[in-house]
Amino acid sequence: MDPTQATGTLYETLQARQSDAGGWGFGTDQDAIEPTCLAILALRNQRSARIARASDMLANLQNKDGSWSVLVADEPEGCWTTALAVLSLMAVHHETRRTAQGIQWLLNARGREANWFWQWKFRAFDYKVPFDPAKFGWGWVPGTVSWVIPTAFALLALQQARERGHDKTGQFAERIGLGTSMLFDRMCPGGGWNSGNGVAFGVALTPHLDATSIVLLALTGHHKESRVQTSLNWLLKRAAGCPSPYSLAWVILAIAAYRDISLEARESLEGMAYDLMRLLEPTTDKDTCTLAVSAMALEAAHGNSAFEVRT
Repeated sequence: MDPTQATGTLYETLQARQSDAGGWGFGTDQDAIEPTCLAILALRNQRSARIARASDMLANLQNKDGSWSVLVADEPEGCWTTALAVLSLMAVHHETRRTAQGIQWLLNARGREANWFWQWKFRAFDYKVPFDPAKFGWGWVPGTVSWVIPTAFALLALQQARERGHDKTGQFAERIGLGTSMLFDRMCPGGGWNSGNGVAFGVALTPHLDATSIVLLALTGHHKESRVQTSLNWLLKRAAGCPSPYSLAWVILAIAAYRDISLEARESLEGMAYDLMRLLEPTTDKDTCTLAVSAMALEAAHGNSAFEVRT
């Protein structure tokens, strides 16, 4: 099977899984924001009534404060999926007042360590997990400290929003700068990113393929930074033989974003794409998020990325 045929199969499978309400679940279960957003991103170029219904449903699920929850009919508390919702609505040009409210929620949201009390606590007493509390990003849910993956998705959403002319207040540069500095501060010592911190209890933590890939997507504007290059090299070395189609798909998305500055990245894409297609067979037993990210990865390997940030 060639990449074009494989991508078409993924599109068809995703379309068949769409619920009557317009969304997607992780499998055949209740609709949820994450798989719905990833499916919309994967199908963003399929201009159809299906995508219009999905984007309308997603917009209507927004909380009053501009955020999105995790599940359909969940408690109205915003969380990390707000960044995915903003990315999805922008990708299908569903940019209304709701999208602007989601962007503002992201600008205002911050990890718990942004509070002066927690900064004092982390500096004065808590040495188990060393990090700079003045460099904060976004948490999975409000009231928690910053985590790597939510911060990376929030940065992607804000950078794409800035490209689209949403930066009317000057808040973007400061918030993007803080989130970027947080990611560099939490990097693992040998390159790459874990889900939270690079060191805990004096032990260097092992990076994760998916976390490192998503962070590298958010840091394409810093491709000359040595820490980004070190992390890209780590990713290229560790991706070989990855048994998870979900993780490998994120790796391909990240490596494709650096194809113009890394010969090794460019040369590895075709082989990784075929490895991904092999891991996807059969598609029927894969969850929605894996199918959607894989479709985006195969597109990105041929130059069309949903997470592109022009620099």
